[in-house]
Amino acid sequence: MGTKFTYALTLTITGAVFRLLLYFTGYETEKLATGQYFNWLLLPVVVVIYWMGLKAVREENPHQAMTYGQGVGAGFVISAMSSAMSAVYTWVHLKFINTNFADYQIEVLRQTWSSAGMGDAQMEQAENMTRMFMSPVVSAGFALVMGILFGLVISLIVAAFVKRPAPAGAEPPL
Repeated sequence: MGTKFTYALTLTITGAVFRLLLYFTGYETEKLATGQYFNWLLLPVVVVIYWMGLKAVREENPHQAMTYGQGVGAGFVISAMSSAMSAVYTWVHLKFINTNFADYQIEVLRQTWSSAGMGDAQMEQAENMTRMFMSPVVSAGFALVMGILFGLVISLIVAAFVKRPAPAGAEPPL
């Protein structure tokens, strides 16, 4: 469990540092409309961390096979641990660091709603609903669920490349 935890912690710290960089550069506040697109820059980094993590798990037993299922399972464990830690960080970030994140997000959404032709009453209703979903607790819950799902998808892909067949003469694991 140590290797998986190490890579889960690496994923969590990487995400937290990236989010803090966005915050301190204004791309999670005043420049949020542009900053939302920067999140895609984190994707290759996350894939590389999963790749390295699954390879490290595979190398824990260098003379044994690692099936596709074992790779996906290891990736799922990494994503579950990382998502749990990231959910806690999301709550802390929104509760204590970027306490006005919902206001910045609503400002961006209002522009989108206005250009879509929504009236003031509709925008007010949408804003109330959006604020409810952007509370620190609900955002942390979304971070947990989406992190696990996103990590599972990445694990499904990376495990296909990291799996290792059984050595000659050895029986594959069940």
